[in-house]
Amino acid sequence: MATSSVSCVTDRSSKVYKFKSDWIKLFPWLHFENNLMFCKYCKGQKQAGNSAFVTGNPHFKKDSLTKHNHSKRHITCRDAYLIRQKKPASTVTAALDRQVMLSEVEIRRQLKIKMNIAYFIAKEEEPFIKFGPLITLHKKNGVDINPTYDNHVRCAEMIGQIADLLKESLAAKLRTAKHLAVLIDGDTDISNTECEIVYVRLVEGGKPVTLLVGQQTLEHSHAIGVLDATKAAFNAVCPEDNGGSWMKKLISFGADGASVNMGHRGGVIALLQREAGEYIIPIHCMPHRLELAILTLQKQEPMVCQVYDLLHLVWKTYHFSGKSKRELRQLGQALGVDICTPSTVKGTRWIPHIHRALKVFLRHGEDKDLATDHGQYSIVLQHMEHLASAGSVELQGRAKKVKRGMESALFCVFCHFLSDMFEELSSLSLTLQRNDLILPQATSELRKTVTRLEGLKTRAKSGGMLEKIQTMLAQHGDNECRFQGMPLKGNLAGLTDLTHPQLKKHVGAAINIGVTELKNRFGGLLNDEAEVKTLVQAFRVFNHDTWPDDHGSLLTFGDDDVAGLMRHFRQPLERSGCDLAAVQDEWQGLKILVSQNFKDKTYSGLWETMLTKEPYREDYKNILELVQLMLVLPISAAQCERGFSAQNRIKSSKRSSLAVSTTEDLMRITLEGPSLEDYDPSPAVDRWINSAKRARRPDYKKMWDRDVVCV
Repeated sequence: MATSSVSCVTDRSSKVYKFKSDWIKLFPWLHFENNLMFCKYCKGQKQAGNSAFVTGNPHFKKDSLTKHNHSKRHITCRDAYLIRQKKPASTVTAALDRQVMLSEVEIRRQLKIKMNIAYFIAKEEEPFIKFGPLITLHKKNGVDINPTYDNHVRCAEMIGQIADLLKESLAAKLRTAKHLAVLIDGDTDISNTECEIVYVRLVEGGKPVTLLVGQQTLEHSHAIGVLDATKAAFNAVCPEDNGGSWMKKLISFGADGASVNMGHRGGVIALLQREAGEYIIPIHCMPHRLELAILTLQKQEPMVCQVYDLLHLVWKTYHFSGKSKRELRQLGQALGVDICTPSTVKGTRWIPHIHRALKVFLRHGEDKDLATDHGQYSIVLQHMEHLASAGSVELQGRAKKVKRGMESALFCVFCHFLSDMFEELSSLSLTLQRNDLILPQATSELRKTVTRLEGLKTRAKSGGMLEKIQTMLAQHGDNECRFQGMPLKGNLAGLTDLTHPQLKKHVGAAINIGVTELKNRFGGLLNDEAEVKTLVQAFRVFNHDTWPDDHGSLLTFGDDDVAGLMRHFRQPLERSGCDLAAVQDEWQGLKILVSQNFKDKTYSGLWETMLTKEPYREDYKNILELVQLMLVLPISAAQCERGFSAQNRIKSSKRSSLAVSTTEDLMRITLEGPSLEDYDPSPAVDRWINSAKRARRPDYKKMWDRDVVCV
């Protein structure tokens, strides 16, 4: 607030200068505050420079005010200030600015809603034509949204932008990754187009992840055509370097056992080794190897083959005859049994499907008596007795064969044993199909399964199916044996303790064949007595729970394996900046550190800690390069199978005209996109607006409707 007068004593003279309030009337721009004079026009403007009336003038002289009033800088600042302060222009401009801002905010709000709808359609694998009706539904529910771009074409465009953002994220991960592995598989979609799906495995945040690179149409189905499709998939993600940088980081290749992939002379792996480096390790998918081992068991053991064939006949009877299936359910309902549809055991199925078929076949209520109360097994047997005397000749013959097999006590007990055996194999298969599985875990599960299978030779699994039926048989002694209310035929002696000659023979043969095949298929991981270790075996030095407890033995443990890995992977290690001379010293320190402080950690937890936490990731950065090589080894190609499952759901008979690129975008979103709750549409909205060749008009239909109303 200005005062009438304020005195000021200068150093030059004893004369006192005072600020006069009349000066404010003479100079409208003058502002007095804190014993300083300011210019309203000049303050805050660059044109004024460092004038005293900008920083504050303490010299109360009228001459200085007059001089400043006529200065060029003051006049320039005055004109600029008055232009901004013109009330009519400023009010209109501000109103227009506010209107534009509100309009842009509203447009973005509506575009986010539409982008969320498009993402929902892709994530839930719905057809694009649902886009318009979903917008209409939102409007009906009270959401203010205009109908512009409410068609399937724009929905496909939005989904493409969302997929491109995920692809850019993948490209960034590929550029920063030090080492990676490639997984491929081929399939034919509903339109009879032969496609190759490509995945990449890399380390992210101390953990291995498997990500979809892309899907490409095969020009030719030979190895060169498959490799060209793989290169094209990487080139589509990283076009700036023609997709070539991935080959410099490639250390392993995973696929099924087809010769076009794993052929040592003309397969894809052979072409990759010639082009990228001989150090690339081929790994045959472990779940596929397990399937081949069990297929051998089915072929070589007659009793197992008999169970397979009988289960297949049961499935065939009810799968292709609605009448038979209806009769089975009615019979079960009459006897108080909830019937499950029999499952198939043949075809391209994983082992868990076979285990499920056996469980359904032997299904019995937990609170029911195994000998007297009816279950799935007895209901099927009774229905087969009915079908054996009715229906067509083919159906009668099939029913008689099934009935004859199911009435055998030996067959029934062996089915229970086989259910226990396949429970172990099913658990192993599910573990090997995990996306985050690493080599130490796979080795541990394989050894555990082999040990448990060998234990089934002498005694039944605790709490298993075989133990239950043996307990029931022991309670009846040598009397007539009834299972689920139906009498069983045959010699019962020895079925309660695996001393029955035929049962012991078939059980022993099944286990021996299964264990032998597992050791043959996974020899490097299960055989400790091999004279020459493979590279995969050498990686087992990172199984910290197998390290010796003795300090002296620990110091020399794994030195040769680490040296062998360094020799084999010298080229990619040097390319990633690894100091090979420091690896052995860091290996010694790492063994001591882990054995003293982290022995209780899981495999994944240990290496995640070492790769992400300080000071470990810096102190042991060179030996951890070998750990990263171990983590990216493609243990399983099951993710490729999941990709094809998504493809078959998306590109169905009703959407058979989808392009391969569009199918790939939808697969990328449904498999790897965030959940609908976590999805943020803002980046996709920005990208969609800026990607158009011509300006987007998201409010077009709303404006058009307003014009029509005015007419």
